[in-house]
Amino acid sequence: MVGSQKGLIAFVKKKLNPLSLDPSDLIICHCIIHQESLCAQLLWLNSVMSTIMSCINFVKSREFNSCQFKELLQDLDSEYRDLVYHCEVRWLSHGKMVMKFYKLWGEVKQFMEVKGKPVRELNDSKWLCDLAFVVDITKYLSDLNVKLQGANQLLSSLLSNVKLFEAKLRLWKVELKRNNKVHFPTLEGQKHCRTLEYAVECSKLIETFNERFKDMKSKPMKLNIFATPFNVEPVDVPDKLQHKTIQFQSDDELKARSNHLSLLGFYKCYISSDECPTLRTHELKYASVFGTTYCCEQSFSKLSIAKSRLHSRLTNANLEKQLSVATSPVPAHITGFTKEKQFQVPAITLVVS
Repeated sequence: MVGSQKGLIAFVKKKLNPLSLDPSDLIICHCIIHQESLCAQLLWLNSVMSTIMSCINFVKSREFNSCQFKELLQDLDSEYRDLVYHCEVRWLSHGKMVMKFYKLWGEVKQFMEVKGKPVRELNDSKWLCDLAFVVDITKYLSDLNVKLQGANQLLSSLLSNVKLFEAKLRLWKVELKRNNKVHFPTLEGQKHCRTLEYAVECSKLIETFNERFKDMKSKPMKLNIFATPFNVEPVDVPDKLQHKTIQFQSDDELKARSNHLSLLGFYKCYISSDECPTLRTHELKYASVFGTTYCCEQSFSKLSIAKSRLHSRLTNANLEKQLSVATSPVPAHITGFTKEKQFQVPAITLVVS
């Protein structure tokens, strides 16, 4: 899709040249959530994940073992009643799986010994420290992923969340080098852990995030003009936007109004094509880049409701209209619509004898 020689981007650039349009004005943005998940996959310590998957597969792959393990958890009055599988496609299951495994470490260890399959790593304090670190870092990565999947996420807000996480990584790296585990509560519960190697893992994540998101960070000024037009330096913006930038930043009333509106709401109310055609074009360009995960997941949820077995007649046209109404941010005013309709009242004939 985003290849420089082949794919959609290369095809679009070739089509722009005959139209006298500058290909460098294209906003090339790979799926942010996919990029973040690829960064996270570098983190998994092989020894930790292989041991966890081996234990879970032994318990879950056979129904008899699974039932026995559930009974053991019930007898021990454990916090959880079962383990969960890990799925590479929905990688958020990493965090839930690792966290539950850590909580049930003692029960898993006891069950494997009873079944004659003792696991050496479950008695290794170094391995348990690695597991605790993975639990904490996956929790942070999962939180980031959830933020990136939220509704109404513009490119500026998505990139802000990524930058915030990178800043936290740099902080964690420094603190772990000092053997300070305050930001890793699970790891802090493990005694005699050497945290220097975990600082190295944070460094790897920082490098990977920088590499994966370098394209989106290559033109920060253009994005800042859209996201924070009152904070940019006029001398740094493109020549055709400098005068309008100075004009906006000098209007204190306009600046005050922007604090009470969303970014898109502000542009919609106060930036018109007649008065500011160049800035309006710039705003529309960056407003068109937004996270679509929430929209897609919402559509699938609404589709599952619309295509129920109770519908006797559901054509493609009907389904398209239902999805449009169900996913629209504007609520349908059904009562108002019905009042505007004139219903036919059946004629009643009275016979007087």
